[in-house]
Amino acid sequence: MHRDEKNRHQAILKLVDQHEVVQVNELAQWLAVSLETIRRDLNEMQDKGLIQRRHGRARRVDPMPSFGWINSLQRISPN
Repeated sequence: MHRDEKNRHQAILKLVDQHEVVQVNELAQWLAVSLETIRRDLNEMQDKGLIQRRHGRARRVDPMPSFGWINSLQRISPN
């Protein structure tokens, strides 16, 4: 990942955190890049599980709860 791309991904996450849901065209305007660039970035970020895309919008993926099944397995003590 190039430095510009990494900075852009961080900026996208910050904007999504601030606004909860953002439009693709708004991101392109705010970051002064093309719609194609934003769409490519959002696809990569969705593949990494950082955001969800739906109908020209992006939103942050909710973090996994700390009480998930893997943690419950860790709490089980062997007999």
